Amino acid sequence: MVTLLEPREFRLLEGLRFNPRKSFTGKIRGERLTKKKGISIEFSDYREYSEGDDLRHLDWNVLARLESPIMKTYRDEEDLAVHLLIDASESMSFGEPAKQATADHLATALGYVGLAAGDALYPRRIGVRENPMAALRGRSSIVRLNAYLTSTKGEAKPEFSLSNTLRSFANSSARTGLVILLSDGMDPEIEGAIRAMGGRGHELWFIQILSDIELDPDLEGDLRLLDAEGEGKVEITANSYALRAYLDNLRRHNAMIRDAVLRIGGRYALANSAATVESILRDTLKREGWVQ
Repeated sequence: MVTLLEPREFRLLEGLRFNPRKSFTGKIRGERLTKKKGISIEFSDYREYSEGDDLRHLDWNVLARLESPIMKTYRDEEDLAVHLLIDASESMSFGEPAKQATADHLATALGYVGLAAGDALYPRRIGVRENPMAALRGRSSIVRLNAYLTSTKGEAKPEFSLSNTLRSFANSSARTGLVILLSDGMDPEIEGAIRAMGGRGHELWFIQILSDIELDPDLEGDLRLLDAEGEGKVEITANSYALRAYLDNLRRHNAMIRDAVLRIGGRYALANSAATVESILRDTLKREGWVQ
């Protein structure tokens, strides 16, 4: 089996955990502290005793001094639902290295962070027809995640466009939690899908992955452009004016994605498909507080 992460990269990821801005209700007890009152080992506050309270959390010292029953409350520890959405649209096969390879590599790294921290990881390819996986938990599940990401992807059809599958996810019964989207964002309808994600209560982290030739095309002459996800064709003459117009449109599109993500309280980063996991971890995830 192909292993997407090298031993050196595993060492870089050790001890990290996701740092979402929102607090979510967990499904099972885990290792993540929330603001909810519970019975973990981290003290939170005092409150008056109520009938039926667990006497193990009664402050006997206060009772002895003040003859008043006071309860200690604690911050609860619960698992975080982490939805790892990997764009598998045809456009992701473009570039050198291919955007898909970078997305899969980064997904494995981020998946390991969640698994090692005790989070519930839900990996899912989008932009293709595929049944979602059940939750993965624990470090040992990195083997299953790696096998999933190196397996044959589902069928790509127009109805399974990036925006359509994102809306389907947003409208599903998936647990509310942290959504990490790895995609090139090449869909004109993606802004609405991002809004739908926010309306569902998820916290969206969007890492947009583009290749060198998309970010800084070095082309000239007469070209025929093909739509990777359809049958459209267009012929252009690549000159300085055409390239300037392309770059202006790309900047506007990327800014639209960034602004839409920030409006719903999410995080956004633009990554080159040639970037390493180490550089993305250092220059974005750690520096901007995505992980801690």
